[in-house]
Amino acid sequence: MRASRKFAISVTGALAAVLLVAGPAAAHECYNASRSDTGNQQIAAHSPSYETFDESAMGFFTSPGGLGLCPAGAQYLLDQVHAAAALPGSGIDVNWVVSNRSVQAGGIDHSPSARAQGNLANGAGIDHLAENAALGAVIGANVETAAGMCA
Repeated sequence: MRASRKFAISVTGALAAVLLVAGPAAAHECYNASRSDTGNQQIAAHSPSYETFDESAMGFFTSPGGLGLCPAGAQYLLDQVHAAAALPGSGIDVNWVVSNRSVQAGGIDHSPSARAQGNLANGAGIDHLAENAALGAVIGANVETAAGMCA
């Protein structure tokens, strides 16, 4: 029984990595890395096409199409992301608002150009959550513990 549980947790960790890499295919987790916190707050308050970073993350963490974590595991993972974001130069800003309806990057996620691909996570203009290496590292390092909380 213990071996199958370990296997399931490993599969969950691998799934998280795959989803982070495959995320550009969904292309609905774009954010403007250059927008001010005030601008983000205004957009989140007045546009149904955007949600807060926390709403987007919890949706991904709890959705069967995402990580499928229970509420406690998802909250643990979100807390780890917040802790990492608090570190100077972390590359994660929990004040981002995330587009939930449209592709903001104009389809560059499907471009064969290395320069275009680099623009998905350069910290300027429209970036893509799935391409944020710092965010992926925090999720990858903590998803096993989060999944263990759901057993």
